[in-house]
Amino acid sequence: MIRVVVVEDEPLARQHLADLLSELPGIEVVATAENGRAGLAAIAGLKPDAAFLDIEMPGMKGVELMQLLSEPKPAVVFVTAHPQHAVEAFAGGAVHYLLKPISRVGVAQAISRIRPKDEPLQREWRRIPVRRKSGTRLLQPEEVDALVADLGDCVAWVAEGRLPVDGTLAFWEERLKDQGFFRVHRNALVRVQAIRELSADDDLVLSSGRIPVSRRRMEELRRTLGI
Repeated sequence: MIRVVVVEDEPLARQHLADLLSELPGIEVVATAENGRAGLAAIAGLKPDAAFLDIEMPGMKGVELMQLLSEPKPAVVFVTAHPQHAVEAFAGGAVHYLLKPISRVGVAQAISRIRPKDEPLQREWRRIPVRRKSGTRLLQPEEVDALVADLGDCVAWVAEGRLPVDGTLAFWEERLKDQGFFRVHRNALVRVQAIRELSADDDLVLSSGRIPVSRRRMEELRRTLGI
């Protein structure tokens, strides 16, 4: 179990981040705090494994809070609306930073940086959130045949159809690089085990549809498939 403290001065943003963290298996939000001083006290008293700190807060900023933490220090993830703070965050020893608005995939990625790659829960944190009318469904990588960029959005090809996905194709390529996905052209990642056939016109035949392969990627794909 990873015990987390959230420090964020905006009430709605604080609750949203705590809710997204609590959705993840193996995560317990043990406290939330509305400012740096309250956050410092919560971290000192509870000794969490990780702290998610807003950078821009009245009074004590997140970077100042991190500098005051005593040993054993939690893993620190900064939360900010300003990407220029990233350098400052990493220089101070943060393991990751999240850009607002916060998303499920961003939170899962941050948590995955806190634990080693062989952590059993990494599999659960790597799940792919697809949006449906009834809400967000979290899929295991093996439930997805392909991820395709469509006019800037990312779409998952699954047994029930095409469902929009949070996160960019580049993000998922990085996240799924050890999960058997292959970039067949600039707009598509395909799960190799989902390929049923390579057609005569160089299309990949999947249960959920057909995807063309770029000439540049064909030779490597053939080697991957062993043909």
